[in-house]
Amino acid sequence: MEKQFGVISADGHCRLMHLPFDLWTKRLPRKLLENGPRVVEGPDGTRQWVVEGRVWSGVGWAGVGRGPVNCYTRAGLPEEPEPGVFRAANATYRCADMDRDGVDAELVNGPYEHIAAIRDPELRIACVRAVNDWARELYAESDGRFIMLLPLPCQTPEEAAAELLRVADFGLPTGVIFDWVNAPEPVLHQMWEPVWAAAAATGLPVNFHANPSGGSRQMGVGVATAQPRNQALMRVANFPMGAMGELMSAVVFSGICDRHPGVRFVLEEAGVGWVPFLFWRFDREYDFGGPDSRVFKPDISASCPRSPPSSSNGSSSSPSRWRKRAAFGACPKSASRISFGPATSPGSTARGHTPRRWDMLRQRRLSGKRRSINWSSTTRSTCTRFRSHCLKSVRAPNAQEVVCQRGM
Repeated sequence: MEKQFGVISADGHCRLMHLPFDLWTKRLPRKLLENGPRVVEGPDGTRQWVVEGRVWSGVGWAGVGRGPVNCYTRAGLPEEPEPGVFRAANATYRCADMDRDGVDAELVNGPYEHIAAIRDPELRIACVRAVNDWARELYAESDGRFIMLLPLPCQTPEEAAAELLRVADFGLPTGVIFDWVNAPEPVLHQMWEPVWAAAAATGLPVNFHANPSGGSRQMGVGVATAQPRNQALMRVANFPMGAMGELMSAVVFSGICDRHPGVRFVLEEAGVGWVPFLFWRFDREYDFGGPDSRVFKPDISASCPRSPPSSSNGSSSSPSRWRKRAAFGACPKSASRISFGPATSPGSTARGHTPRRWDMLRQRRLSGKRRSINWSSTTRSTCTRFRSHCLKSVRAPNAQEVVCQRGM
């Protein structure tokens, strides 16, 4: 990829409604073709994606009810410049649009949102494999400019881990998308341990894309007195702080990153302004009340050394006390491996509070001393770190300087 502009777009999409009509008919095994995805046209000319005999999606923005409200209409460009060929899923047209926008490359979210609707496990796995094989072709065809984040089938940990390990061999500068909203259990559930282990072993970042349908309680949903548009605004305006904050808390306090030191998570399209406040809450609640009154406990105990560490005078710590420290000592370190925006470079991590600082806070609480932390200064420092991180979170092959389109 030749660098011209010094800019990489890190939050594009390539959705089901724009995919090539022959994507699956060319790639699926013959025995799966009958129930596999394909486009059908009705008597009135309406085109629809169908899978397993059911309607799966419309075709194009107009097919999903957003004809006049999309980027192509606003730019005065044809969404479908050739019959059955959409700009969003074609390397030639997408690269031309990058040139028009002054962008060297795009890190594009693959079509992950509809995968969970495929009920047959064999068909679901085969469909995802076909998408990811096609993504590798796009990368080559675009000379490394069209970089797709690769979706995983997320209905079982076995299928997700197997596909993650397979695509790791592609050698692409990308990550994988975990569909946390449609997965059968939340990310903190122990069933997903094989997936996090595979991610840690391969170094592929695991992306959680923001979704207002995620989280345990949807703000405004089901309230009879609220107008539908007001409910929609409540969800869209608040989900980064609500659902994504809940997701980040789950990853940190469940101890996933302690059990899998090499794992990296990315929270996509959720902003960063809420992050310093949440870090402050992590500090406060983790330290509140001392080690014997912890509120949060990991689903799975953190891996402990064979013997407790020795204290400064050479004696061993209390076994029961060490077990508590081992379980909870994992939580603060987790925040240092969560990024905000797609991350692909091996050294790209968002910096949280260091373990030393957590120990300092814990000791102050245990000794009864009042904290003298300047939280305003801490918040400013955290904001600065995240601003710097978001500008450097994606690095293209052979690029010397990269700036993301989406900043703080």
